[in-house]
Amino acid sequence: MLSFSRFTSRVAQNALNFALVLLIVDETGHAIFSSLLVLALVLPSTAAGLVAGPAADVLPKRLLVFLGNVLRALVCVLFARDGGDVSSYYFVAVALAAAGPFATAAEGAMMPLIVGRADLARANAISQAVGGAAQLIGLGIMTPVLLRLFHSQEVLFVVAALLFIAAAVQGLLIGPVESPARREIGGEPSGAWWAVGWRQIQSDRAVRQAAVELTLISAALIILGGLIPKYIEDTLGLPIDIGVVVLLPAAAGVVLGLRVASFLSHRVPHTLLSTAGFGTFVVLLVMLAFVNPEADFLGGYGAFEWLSEVSIGSFEGGGVLAVVLIFPLGFAFATVGVAGQTLINDRVPMQLQGRVLATQGAMAALAASLPVVIAGGMSDLVGVTPVMALLAASIGIAALLNARQPAEPPAEAGRAAARVR
Repeated sequence: MLSFSRFTSRVAQNALNFALVLLIVDETGHAIFSSLLVLALVLPSTAAGLVAGPAADVLPKRLLVFLGNVLRALVCVLFARDGGDVSSYYFVAVALAAAGPFATAAEGAMMPLIVGRADLARANAISQAVGGAAQLIGLGIMTPVLLRLFHSQEVLFVVAALLFIAAAVQGLLIGPVESPARREIGGEPSGAWWAVGWRQIQSDRAVRQAAVELTLISAALIILGGLIPKYIEDTLGLPIDIGVVVLLPAAAGVVLGLRVASFLSHRVPHTLLSTAGFGTFVVLLVMLAFVNPEADFLGGYGAFEWLSEVSIGSFEGGGVLAVVLIFPLGFAFATVGVAGQTLINDRVPMQLQGRVLATQGAMAALAASLPVVIAGGMSDLVGVTPVMALLAASIGIAALLNARQPAEPPAEAGRAAARVR
């Protein structure tokens, strides 16, 4: 039932996020405005997450899931009744972003309480797969059909409101969730409530490294979210609502990556698994940025000559190569995400899971907040290709520096092991 609630709410949220991008691009035509929209979705969720994380650790989790979804439904109803201009698009983005973390933080904190530690890797894989399927349906079906076929943003937001209500009811049907012991071995960090998650991350080197990895990969996706509309139009030469279908194979790559990563997460050292995933992600992101010259180059060889012959309207060899590359890109993302999330679930005390997850989300949002605006402005000036290449190089260097941190001292490793036990 937790998976059902997550799926239903994420279909609605993904559909709304994509709809807002389309509406903003239709009104403005500049990448920087879509980047500002991403910022409007990210920063409020960061601030709300710092409150939602502690709330998820101490308040009834099903109630928070219910309230978070009901609040988003109310936002959708208000927009369907009164919205329709650019300012209202940003307003609804901020409101949805502020309400969402109360549901998502409770869902994340609930997972380790209803799934045994031995099964957390598979549970995280299922959770990521649910998100991938919801993205596929929200972006690939719900928004194009309701916004482009029926030409009605009001209908889209009403349908999203009904989905949020359904997710709220499903949240109540999860069943009783036992509260974790208020203290586990290792204790609860003292100090300001809003900084507990940060201190817990800092107290365990392995958790800190995993949190940085998740921050980098999440920040990269946030920045890409602001660049994708311009990438689809300028690089692939397609309308956004059609071109997004080209990028949907990433969801299939995520599903396969989740299956593999959940199997390997407790069998392969975390550093090796995440480093391989990061390296693959960076290389593929660079290749995705330069798909058109790559397609032209490969088209000169017999085995790839067909790339030069593809021409379906504006869809040419570069678009075909993007479809090929986006699948393993999703696979690499899933590898990093499952490895890092499973390590955090394994090593963080139960009563601190919500705060640590909220803090990690805040780290990603803060890391991406300024770059997402800069990237949007730069792509308007110099084009999206060099900006995507620069993004890939930046996260690659940061991931390499994070992986080269010194190993955990024996005494600290012993204390971490005691917390897990």
